[in-house]
Amino acid sequence: MAMYVLDGSFRGDMLERKGSMYLRSSHMHYDKPTKVSGWHESREAEPKDYDVNEAPLGKKNLCHSTYRRFGDVASEDWKTTTGHQFSQVQLKAEYEVKDFHKKMVNEDNLDTLNLKRQTGLPDNGFGAVLPHHSKDHNKMDLNTTYGIDYMAPFQYTTSPIIEKVPEVPDYVSAFKKCHSQFTDTADYRRHGRNTWQDESGVYANREVRQRMFKPTCPITPHL
Repeated sequence: MAMYVLDGSFRGDMLERKGSMYLRSSHMHYDKPTKVSGWHESREAEPKDYDVNEAPLGKKNLCHSTYRRFGDVASEDWKTTTGHQFSQVQLKAEYEVKDFHKKMVNEDNLDTLNLKRQTGLPDNGFGAVLPHHSKDHNKMDLNTTYGIDYMAPFQYTTSPIIEKVPEVPDYVSAFKKCHSQFTDTADYRRHGRNTWQDESGVYANREVRQRMFKPTCPITPHL
């Protein structure tokens, strides 16, 4: 089978030419079945309230798709980008340090106000503007008359620390008989969620029995 390759000078700009067979043209509108290079751009804009390309030539009205939508916008912000950036200078006063006047003290805001103010007068006692409790106002005195009048005549010494009795390991479970996996297979005692026959030979007290009954050799016990 023979294969022919077009020469570069002969091919020219055929692949990029408008209206070529590769449909890379963007200067005219095609129907939806015709897939040109920019067909996905028109699909992303759907659904359209007023499609300009669907209107006959000479009867296109951009008012249906642009200016008529200005009355029902959600943001209602008609500022341009430049105007929005220039209006930032008006917010300068909001970031300056302001001197807020303190409120008058009354029974409603007495608990929320900060009463530590420089009044030039003593904080408490005679001449104070606002009354304050003493430092020992909420102090609790838990001493009793018996504990103060009848004190110990001598100083007691603590007894020596008793050594802690070492804990004896509990090997009681080593002498208990577990549910046999070979001789007790026909009874109702099936433990756990899985009730199939367990023939592994591993019981719950296996580790305790290994520590309690050490393996020995009965043939030569004297060696």
